[in-house]
Amino acid sequence: MKKQALYITLFSLLLSIIWSCERDDICIEENTPHLIIRFFDHENPTEYKKVINLKVQIEGIDGDYTNETITALTDSIAIPVKVTEDITSFKLILNGNNQDDANEDIFDLNYIREDVFVSRSCGYKTLYYDVTTSLINDNNNWIKSIETVKDPQDILNQNSDHVKIFH
Repeated sequence: MKKQALYITLFSLLLSIIWSCERDDICIEENTPHLIIRFFDHENPTEYKKVINLKVQIEGIDGDYTNETITALTDSIAIPVKVTEDITSFKLILNGNNQDDANEDIFDLNYIREDVFVSRSCGYKTLYYDVTTSLINDNNNWIKSIETVKDPQDILNQNSDHVKIFH
């Protein structure tokens, strides 16, 4: 009888352990895409042109945005876009490490947001539709022009560039 009670107890314990375990949720889906900017030579618009010591500031976010895509010399960057507003203002500072030689230009990114449920583990991601850009002219722009790659431009993933900057 004791042996049978032991088996029942062990079986009950095993069942309770199995039922109490939760499935591991790991997010493998792509989350909210970043804005991909490619830099081009304004004199030869088909040629990429690298930017030296670029610093990026996003309006409403304290400090400078830095990650592995913004280095000392780059021809493309990936930067986040606001998920709570329909406009994001970016300040791109050429030679941002040198206060005396720094030149900052501001451009606005306008869009229509759509929040999409991805999964329980990933939550929601924001997609951006009908993206347009506008460059603020300060009579000392290092950016000569800015345009979206497509018209209309949507930001649905990070697989290709979304905005072209000519300098």
